[in-house]
Amino acid sequence: MSATDALIAFVQSTDYSLLPGDVISQAKRCVLDLLGVAIAGSNTRMAEASMRFAVNQFAPGNATLIGSEVRLGELGATWFNGICASALDLDDGHRLAMGHPGAAVIPTALAIAETIGASGAEFLEAVVAGYEIAVRVSVARMPDYKADHYSTGIWGAPGSVATAGKLLEFDGPTFQDALGIAVAHGPFPPPGSVVMEGMVKEAIGWAGLVGCSAALLAREGFAGSKDMLDRSGRYDAAQLVEGLGREYAILQAYFKPYAACRWSHPAIDGVLELVREHGLQASEIEEIHVEGFQQVRRLCDYAPATTVAAQYSIPFALALALTYGRIGPEELIEANLQDEELATLARKVRVSVDPGLDRLFPEKTASRVTVLTGRGSFTASVEYPRGNPENPLSDAQLAEKFLWLAADAIGERKSRKLMHAVERLEEMDSVVHLTELLAFQV
Repeated sequence: MSATDALIAFVQSTDYSLLPGDVISQAKRCVLDLLGVAIAGSNTRMAEASMRFAVNQFAPGNATLIGSEVRLGELGATWFNGICASALDLDDGHRLAMGHPGAAVIPTALAIAETIGASGAEFLEAVVAGYEIAVRVSVARMPDYKADHYSTGIWGAPGSVATAGKLLEFDGPTFQDALGIAVAHGPFPPPGSVVMEGMVKEAIGWAGLVGCSAALLAREGFAGSKDMLDRSGRYDAAQLVEGLGREYAILQAYFKPYAACRWSHPAIDGVLELVREHGLQASEIEEIHVEGFQQVRRLCDYAPATTVAAQYSIPFALALALTYGRIGPEELIEANLQDEELATLARKVRVSVDPGLDRLFPEKTASRVTVLTGRGSFTASVEYPRGNPENPLSDAQLAEKFLWLAADAIGERKSRKLMHAVERLEEMDSVVHLTELLAFQV
Protein backbone atom coordinates (compact mmCIF):
# COMPACT_ATOMS: atom_id res chain seq x y z
CA MET A 1 0.00 0.00 0.00
CA SER A 2 1.34 3.44 -0.88
CA ALA A 3 1.57 6.17 1.74
CA THR A 4 -1.14 8.08 -0.13
CA ASP A 5 -3.44 5.03 0.04
CA ALA A 6 -2.71 4.65 3.77
CA LEU A 7 -3.65 8.27 4.45
CA ILE A 8 -6.84 7.87 2.42
CA ALA A 9 -7.74 4.70 4.32
CA PHE A 10 -7.20 6.56 7.61
CA VAL A 11 -9.54 9.36 6.55
CA GLN A 12 -12.20 6.95 5.32
CA SER A 13 -12.08 4.94 8.55
CA THR A 14 -12.20 7.93 10.89
CA ASP A 15 -15.38 7.35 12.89
CA TYR A 16 -16.73 9.60 15.60
CA SER A 17 -17.75 6.62 17.74
CA LEU A 18 -14.17 5.32 17.71
CA LEU A 19 -12.36 8.60 18.36
CA PRO A 20 -10.79 9.01 21.82
CA GLY A 21 -12.51 11.48 24.09
CA ASP A 22 -9.54 13.83 24.24
CA VAL A 23 -9.47 14.00 20.44
CA ILE A 24 -13.15 14.93 20.26
CA SER A 25 -12.70 17.52 23.01
CA GLN A 26 -9.70 19.03 21.23
CA ALA A 27 -11.56 19.16 17.91
CA LYS A 28 -14.32 21.19 19.57
CA ARG A 29 -11.72 23.44 21.18
CA CYS A 30 -10.21 24.03 17.75
CA VAL A 31 -13.61 24.84 16.24
CA LEU A 32 -14.52 27.26 19.04
CA ASP A 33 -11.17 29.01 18.82
CA LEU A 34 -11.29 29.28 15.03
CA LEU A 35 -14.82 30.70 15.07
CA GLY A 36 -13.93 33.39 17.60
CA VAL A 37 -10.85 34.37 15.65
CA ALA A 38 -12.77 34.45 12.35
CA ILE A 39 -15.61 36.51 13.82
CA ALA A 40 -13.10 39.13 14.95
CA GLY A 41 -11.24 38.82 11.66
CA SER A 42 -14.41 39.51 9.69
CA ASN A 43 -14.22 43.12 10.89
CA THR A 44 -10.82 43.90 9.34
CA ARG A 45 -9.78 45.70 6.16
CA MET A 46 -8.51 42.40 4.87
CA ALA A 47 -11.97 40.86 5.25
CA GLU A 48 -13.73 43.91 3.81
CA ALA A 49 -11.69 43.73 0.59
CA SER A 50 -12.17 39.97 0.46
CA MET A 51 -15.92 40.28 0.87
CA ARG A 52 -16.19 42.65 -2.09
CA PHE A 53 -14.17 40.24 -4.19
CA ALA A 54 -16.06 37.15 -3.03
CA VAL A 55 -19.57 38.40 -3.76
CA ASN A 56 -18.52 39.48 -7.26
CA GLN A 57 -16.41 36.48 -8.24
CA PHE A 58 -17.86 33.39 -6.55
CA ALA A 59 -21.18 31.73 -7.29
CA PRO A 60 -24.15 32.05 -4.95
CA GLY A 61 -24.90 29.00 -2.85
CA ASN A 62 -25.92 27.72 0.56
CA ALA A 63 -22.74 28.23 2.58
CA THR A 64 -22.46 30.96 5.21
CA LEU A 65 -19.90 33.75 5.12
CA ILE A 66 -18.91 34.60 8.68
CA GLY A 67 -20.00 38.13 9.54
CA SER A 68 -22.41 38.42 6.64
CA GLU A 69 -25.89 37.41 5.60
CA VAL A 70 -24.55 36.62 2.13
CA ARG A 71 -24.40 32.96 1.12
CA LEU A 72 -22.07 31.57 -1.51
CA GLY A 73 -21.09 28.20 -2.87
CA GLU A 74 -18.61 26.00 -1.06
CA LEU A 75 -15.57 27.58 -2.73
CA GLY A 76 -16.46 31.18 -1.94
CA ALA A 77 -17.32 30.40 1.67
CA THR A 78 -14.20 28.30 2.23
CA TRP A 79 -11.99 31.03 0.81
CA PHE A 80 -13.61 33.96 2.61
CA ASN A 81 -13.87 32.25 5.99
CA GLY A 82 -10.24 31.17 5.72
CA ILE A 83 -9.28 34.79 5.06
CA CYS A 84 -11.20 35.91 8.15
CA ALA A 85 -9.64 33.17 10.26
CA SER A 86 -6.11 34.23 9.34
CA ALA A 87 -6.60 38.00 9.31
CA LEU A 88 -5.48 38.70 12.89
CA ASP A 89 -2.86 35.93 13.27
CA LEU A 90 -4.77 34.56 16.25
CA ASP A 91 -5.67 31.22 14.65
CA ASP A 92 -4.36 27.93 15.97
CA GLY A 93 -1.17 26.28 14.77
CA HIS A 94 1.04 23.24 14.98
CA ARG A 95 4.66 23.59 16.02
CA LEU A 96 6.19 20.81 13.90
CA ALA A 97 4.05 21.67 10.87
CA MET A 98 5.10 25.31 11.36
CA GLY A 99 1.79 26.78 10.33
CA HIS A 100 -1.95 26.97 10.80
CA PRO A 101 -4.03 23.87 9.98
CA GLY A 102 -7.32 25.12 11.43
CA ALA A 103 -7.76 28.06 9.06
CA ALA A 104 -7.50 25.73 6.04
CA VAL A 105 -9.42 22.77 7.45
CA ILE A 106 -12.33 24.19 9.46
CA PRO A 107 -13.65 26.65 6.81
CA THR A 108 -13.70 23.74 4.34
CA ALA A 109 -15.58 21.58 6.84
CA LEU A 110 -18.11 24.33 7.55
CA ALA A 111 -18.82 25.02 3.87
CA ILE A 112 -19.18 21.40 2.76
CA ALA A 113 -21.04 20.23 5.87
CA GLU A 114 -23.54 23.09 5.70
CA THR A 115 -24.16 22.54 1.99
CA ILE A 116 -24.82 18.79 2.28
CA GLY A 117 -26.52 18.95 5.69
CA ALA A 118 -23.92 16.83 7.48
CA SER A 119 -24.35 16.10 11.17
CA GLY A 120 -22.20 17.59 13.88
CA ALA A 121 -20.48 14.24 14.46
CA GLU A 122 -19.67 13.95 10.75
CA PHE A 123 -18.32 17.49 10.82
CA LEU A 124 -16.02 16.65 13.75
CA GLU A 125 -14.77 13.51 11.97
CA ALA A 126 -13.81 15.62 8.98
CA VAL A 127 -12.03 18.19 11.13
CA VAL A 128 -9.93 15.51 12.87
CA ALA A 129 -9.08 13.90 9.53
CA GLY A 130 -8.17 17.23 7.95
CA TYR A 131 -5.79 18.22 10.73
CA GLU A 132 -4.13 14.81 10.53
CA ILE A 133 -3.42 14.94 6.81
CA ALA A 134 -2.42 18.62 6.76
CA VAL A 135 0.10 18.24 9.59
CA ARG A 136 1.52 14.96 8.29
CA VAL A 137 2.07 16.40 4.83
CA SER A 138 3.92 19.37 6.28
CA VAL A 139 6.07 17.37 8.70
CA ALA A 140 6.99 14.81 6.01
CA ARG A 141 8.33 17.34 3.52
CA MET A 142 11.85 16.67 2.29
CA PRO A 143 14.48 19.01 3.80
CA ASP A 144 15.19 20.84 0.54
CA TYR A 145 11.46 21.39 0.05
CA LYS A 146 10.85 22.43 3.66
CA ALA A 147 13.83 24.75 4.10
CA ASP A 148 12.58 28.34 4.19
CA HIS A 149 9.20 27.30 2.70
CA TYR A 150 6.86 26.59 5.59
CA SER A 151 3.81 28.62 4.60
CA THR A 152 0.51 26.92 5.35
CA GLY A 153 -0.55 27.36 1.74
CA ILE A 154 1.90 24.62 0.75
CA TRP A 155 0.40 21.88 2.92
CA GLY A 156 -3.03 23.18 3.90
CA ALA A 157 -4.56 22.12 0.57
CA PRO A 158 -4.20 18.35 1.17
CA GLY A 159 -5.75 18.85 4.61
CA SER A 160 -8.67 20.63 3.02
CA VAL A 161 -9.05 17.75 0.52
CA ALA A 162 -9.15 15.23 3.35
CA THR A 163 -11.83 17.26 5.11
CA ALA A 164 -14.01 17.65 2.01
CA GLY A 165 -13.51 14.08 0.83
CA LYS A 166 -14.47 12.69 4.22
CA LEU A 167 -17.73 14.63 4.24
CA LEU A 168 -18.46 13.75 0.62
CA GLU A 169 -17.72 10.06 1.31
CA PHE A 170 -15.17 9.67 -1.46
CA ASP A 171 -14.05 6.23 -2.53
CA GLY A 172 -10.34 5.51 -2.92
CA PRO A 173 -9.94 6.47 -6.61
CA THR A 174 -11.81 9.76 -6.17
CA PHE A 175 -9.68 10.59 -3.14
CA GLN A 176 -6.56 9.81 -5.17
CA ASP A 177 -7.71 12.21 -7.88
CA ALA A 178 -8.51 14.94 -5.39
CA LEU A 179 -5.16 14.72 -3.60
CA GLY A 180 -3.35 14.64 -6.94
CA ILE A 181 -5.13 17.78 -8.07
CA ALA A 182 -4.48 19.60 -4.79
CA VAL A 183 -0.78 18.75 -4.59
CA ALA A 184 -0.29 19.78 -8.22
CA HIS A 185 -2.16 23.07 -7.87
CA GLY A 186 -1.51 24.05 -4.25
CA PRO A 187 -0.20 27.57 -3.57
CA PHE A 188 3.55 27.87 -3.13
CA PRO A 189 4.20 31.32 -1.67
CA PRO A 190 7.72 32.72 -1.48
CA PRO A 191 9.63 32.39 1.78
CA GLY A 192 9.45 34.41 4.93
CA SER A 193 9.57 38.15 4.97
CA VAL A 194 8.73 38.48 1.27
CA VAL A 195 5.04 37.95 2.08
CA MET A 196 4.88 39.67 5.45
CA GLU A 197 4.08 43.13 4.13
CA GLY A 198 0.73 42.46 2.44
CA MET A 199 -2.42 40.49 3.21
CA VAL A 200 -1.27 37.17 1.76
CA LYS A 201 -0.96 35.53 5.21
CA GLU A 202 0.82 32.36 4.09
CA ALA A 203 -1.81 31.83 1.36
CA ILE A 204 -4.04 30.20 3.97
CA GLY A 205 -7.31 31.19 2.31
CA TRP A 206 -6.03 29.86 -0.99
CA ALA A 207 -5.02 26.55 0.58
CA GLY A 208 -8.63 25.95 1.56
CA LEU A 209 -9.85 27.11 -1.81
CA VAL A 210 -7.46 24.81 -3.71
CA GLY A 211 -8.28 21.83 -1.51
CA CYS A 212 -12.03 22.34 -1.72
CA SER A 213 -11.79 22.93 -5.49
CA ALA A 214 -9.74 19.78 -5.92
CA ALA A 215 -12.33 17.72 -4.08
CA LEU A 216 -15.25 19.12 -6.06
CA LEU A 217 -13.36 18.68 -9.34
CA ALA A 218 -12.58 15.08 -8.50
CA ARG A 219 -16.25 14.49 -7.70
CA GLU A 220 -17.05 15.61 -11.24
CA GLY A 221 -14.54 13.17 -12.74
CA PHE A 222 -11.52 15.45 -13.14
CA ALA A 223 -8.46 13.20 -12.87
CA GLY A 224 -5.35 13.82 -10.79
CA SER A 225 -2.08 11.93 -10.58
CA LYS A 226 -2.24 8.76 -8.49
CA ASP A 227 -0.05 8.51 -5.38
CA MET A 228 1.06 12.12 -5.77
CA LEU A 229 2.33 12.29 -2.19
CA ASP A 230 4.60 9.31 -2.85
CA ARG A 231 5.76 10.18 -6.34
CA SER A 232 6.28 13.95 -6.25
CA GLY A 233 9.70 13.70 -4.62
CA ARG A 234 8.63 16.26 -2.04
CA TYR A 235 7.68 13.94 0.83
CA ASP A 236 9.19 11.20 2.95
CA ALA A 237 6.67 8.36 2.55
CA ALA A 238 7.69 6.72 5.82
CA GLN A 239 7.13 9.95 7.75
CA LEU A 240 3.73 10.43 6.14
CA VAL A 241 2.40 7.33 7.86
CA GLU A 242 4.56 7.01 10.97
CA GLY A 243 2.26 6.46 13.96
CA LEU A 244 -0.84 6.83 11.77
CA GLY A 245 -3.94 5.85 13.70
CA ARG A 246 -2.07 5.77 17.03
CA GLU A 247 -1.26 9.46 17.34
CA TYR A 248 -3.56 12.35 16.50
CA ALA A 249 -2.00 15.55 15.19
CA ILE A 250 -4.88 17.68 16.43
CA LEU A 251 -3.83 16.99 20.03
CA GLN A 252 -0.61 18.91 19.39
CA ALA A 253 -2.35 22.02 18.08
CA TYR A 254 -1.54 25.21 19.96
CA PHE A 255 -3.79 28.18 20.64
CA LYS A 256 -2.61 31.79 20.45
CA PRO A 257 -3.30 34.37 23.17
CA TYR A 258 -1.79 37.25 21.15
CA ALA A 259 -2.51 38.63 17.68
CA ALA A 260 1.06 38.19 16.50
CA CYS A 261 3.26 35.65 14.74
CA ARG A 262 3.74 32.63 16.99
CA TRP A 263 7.51 33.06 16.88
CA SER A 264 7.14 36.30 18.84
CA HIS A 265 5.01 34.73 21.60
CA PRO A 266 7.79 33.45 23.88
CA ALA A 267 9.27 36.96 23.95
CA ILE A 268 5.85 38.47 24.70
CA ASP A 269 5.29 35.92 27.48
CA GLY A 270 8.71 36.73 28.89
CA VAL A 271 8.15 40.48 28.96
CA LEU A 272 4.71 40.15 30.55
CA GLU A 273 6.16 37.78 33.14
CA LEU A 274 8.74 40.43 34.07
CA VAL A 275 6.04 43.07 34.28
CA ARG A 276 4.09 40.91 36.74
CA GLU A 277 7.08 39.89 38.83
CA HIS A 278 8.92 43.20 39.02
CA GLY A 279 6.28 45.84 38.39
CA LEU A 280 8.09 47.09 35.31
CA GLN A 281 6.77 50.25 33.70
CA ALA A 282 7.26 51.05 30.03
CA SER A 283 8.64 54.48 30.96
CA GLU A 284 11.60 53.04 32.90
CA ILE A 285 12.79 50.63 30.20
CA GLU A 286 16.13 51.47 28.57
CA GLU A 287 16.60 48.40 26.38
CA ILE A 288 14.99 45.02 25.72
CA HIS A 289 17.18 42.17 24.51
CA VAL A 290 15.43 39.22 22.86
CA GLU A 291 17.45 36.09 22.18
CA GLY A 292 15.88 33.25 20.22
CA PHE A 293 16.07 30.93 17.26
CA GLN A 294 17.15 31.88 13.75
CA GLN A 295 13.66 32.68 12.49
CA VAL A 296 13.21 35.58 14.91
CA ARG A 297 15.48 37.62 12.64
CA ARG A 298 12.54 37.79 10.22
CA LEU A 299 10.47 39.64 12.79
CA CYS A 300 12.46 42.85 13.21
CA ASP A 301 10.29 45.46 11.49
CA TYR A 302 10.68 48.55 13.68
CA ALA A 303 8.13 50.64 11.79
CA PRO A 304 5.39 48.38 10.39
CA ALA A 305 3.32 50.19 7.79
CA THR A 306 0.19 48.05 8.15
CA THR A 307 -1.54 46.11 10.89
CA VAL A 308 -0.67 42.88 9.07
CA ALA A 309 3.02 43.82 9.01
CA ALA A 310 2.73 44.62 12.71
CA GLN A 311 1.73 41.03 13.38
CA TYR A 312 5.22 40.01 12.19
CA SER A 313 7.16 42.51 14.32
CA ILE A 314 8.68 41.50 17.65
CA PRO A 315 9.61 45.11 18.54
CA PHE A 316 6.08 46.37 17.90
CA ALA A 317 4.49 43.37 19.64
CA LEU A 318 6.55 43.97 22.76
CA ALA A 319 5.67 47.66 22.70
CA LEU A 320 1.97 46.79 22.54
CA ALA A 321 2.27 44.17 25.27
CA LEU A 322 4.08 46.56 27.60
CA THR A 323 1.60 49.34 26.94
CA TYR A 324 -1.68 47.44 27.01
CA GLY A 325 -0.89 44.09 28.64
CA ARG A 326 -2.44 42.23 25.70
CA ILE A 327 -2.44 42.16 21.89
CA GLY A 328 -5.77 41.82 20.14
CA PRO A 329 -8.05 43.59 17.64
CA GLU A 330 -8.38 46.68 19.84
CA GLU A 331 -4.62 47.09 20.10
CA LEU A 332 -3.75 46.07 16.54
CA ILE A 333 -5.15 49.21 14.92
CA GLU A 334 -3.74 51.66 12.40
CA ALA A 335 -3.72 54.53 14.88
CA ASN A 336 -1.18 52.66 17.00
CA LEU A 337 1.13 52.34 14.00
CA GLN A 338 1.58 56.11 14.18
CA ASP A 339 1.87 56.32 17.98
CA GLU A 340 5.25 57.85 18.83
CA GLU A 341 5.41 56.38 22.34
CA LEU A 342 4.93 52.88 20.91
CA ALA A 343 7.51 53.57 18.20
CA THR A 344 10.02 54.79 20.78
CA LEU A 345 9.49 51.69 22.90
CA ALA A 346 9.83 49.42 19.86
CA ARG A 347 13.17 51.01 18.97
CA LYS A 348 14.54 49.87 22.33
CA VAL A 349 14.22 46.21 21.33
CA ARG A 350 17.29 44.27 20.16
CA VAL A 351 16.79 40.84 18.60
CA SER A 352 19.55 38.25 18.27
CA VAL A 353 20.01 34.52 17.72
CA ASP A 354 21.22 32.23 20.50
CA PRO A 355 22.81 29.07 19.02
CA GLY A 356 21.58 26.93 21.90
CA LEU A 357 17.98 28.08 21.50
CA ASP A 358 18.25 27.75 17.73
CA ARG A 359 19.16 24.05 18.05
CA LEU A 360 15.85 23.43 19.83
CA PHE A 361 13.76 24.68 16.89
CA PRO A 362 11.18 23.60 15.67
CA GLU A 363 10.52 21.15 18.51
CA LYS A 364 10.68 24.16 20.83
CA THR A 365 10.21 27.85 20.12
CA ALA A 366 12.15 29.24 23.04
CA SER A 367 13.30 32.77 23.81
CA ARG A 368 15.17 34.66 26.51
CA VAL A 369 14.21 38.25 27.28
CA THR A 370 16.33 40.71 29.27
CA VAL A 371 14.93 44.12 30.18
CA LEU A 372 17.41 46.82 31.19
CA THR A 373 16.25 49.60 33.51
CA GLY A 374 17.79 52.17 35.82
CA ARG A 375 17.13 49.87 38.79
CA GLY A 376 18.75 46.82 37.22
CA SER A 377 18.31 44.17 34.56
CA PHE A 378 15.65 41.47 34.63
CA THR A 379 15.61 38.24 32.62
CA ALA A 380 12.95 35.67 31.79
CA SER A 381 13.29 32.50 29.72
CA VAL A 382 10.31 30.87 28.01
CA GLU A 383 10.64 27.36 26.66
CA TYR A 384 7.00 26.78 25.74
CA PRO A 385 4.81 29.83 25.06
CA ARG A 386 1.28 29.99 26.41
CA GLY A 387 -1.15 27.87 24.45
CA ASN A 388 1.34 25.12 23.62
CA PRO A 389 0.31 21.57 24.58
CA GLU A 390 3.05 21.73 27.24
CA ASN A 391 1.70 25.04 28.55
CA PRO A 392 -1.95 24.86 27.52
CA LEU A 393 -4.81 27.29 27.71
CA SER A 394 -7.52 25.74 29.87
CA ASP A 395 -11.07 25.36 28.60
CA ALA A 396 -11.99 28.41 30.69
CA GLN A 397 -9.14 30.46 29.21
CA LEU A 398 -10.09 29.41 25.69
CA ALA A 399 -13.70 30.40 26.39
CA GLU A 400 -12.47 33.75 27.72
CA LYS A 401 -10.50 34.29 24.51
CA PHE A 402 -13.58 33.42 22.43
CA LEU A 403 -15.78 35.89 24.30
CA TRP A 404 -13.07 38.57 24.09
CA LEU A 405 -13.05 38.23 20.30
CA ALA A 406 -16.70 37.48 19.52
CA ALA A 407 -18.73 39.55 21.95
CA ASP A 408 -17.87 42.90 20.35
CA ALA A 409 -19.24 41.67 17.03
CA ILE A 410 -22.26 39.61 18.01
CA GLY A 411 -22.85 40.44 21.67
CA GLU A 412 -22.26 38.28 24.73
CA ARG A 413 -25.65 36.52 24.59
CA LYS A 414 -25.18 35.28 21.02
CA SER A 415 -21.54 34.51 21.73
CA ARG A 416 -22.51 32.23 24.61
CA LYS A 417 -25.18 30.61 22.44
CA LEU A 418 -22.52 29.89 19.84
CA MET A 419 -20.23 28.46 22.53
CA HIS A 420 -23.01 26.17 23.67
CA ALA A 421 -23.62 25.05 20.08
CA VAL A 422 -19.98 24.04 19.70
CA GLU A 423 -20.09 22.18 23.03
CA ARG A 424 -22.96 20.00 21.78
CA LEU A 425 -21.85 19.62 18.17
CA GLU A 426 -22.03 15.84 18.28
CA GLU A 427 -25.72 16.05 19.20
CA MET A 428 -26.66 18.08 16.10
CA ASP A 429 -28.45 16.32 13.26
CA SER A 430 -27.22 19.11 10.98
CA VAL A 431 -24.30 21.53 11.30
CA VAL A 432 -26.68 24.20 9.99
CA HIS A 433 -27.67 24.73 13.63
CA LEU A 434 -24.13 26.01 14.13
CA THR A 435 -23.60 27.94 10.92
CA GLU A 436 -26.86 29.87 11.24
CA LEU A 437 -25.30 31.62 14.24
CA LEU A 438 -22.41 32.84 12.10
CA ALA A 439 -24.56 34.95 9.76
CA PHE A 440 -24.59 38.56 11.00
CA GLN A 441 -23.51 42.02 9.91
CA VAL A 442 -20.32 43.33 11.51
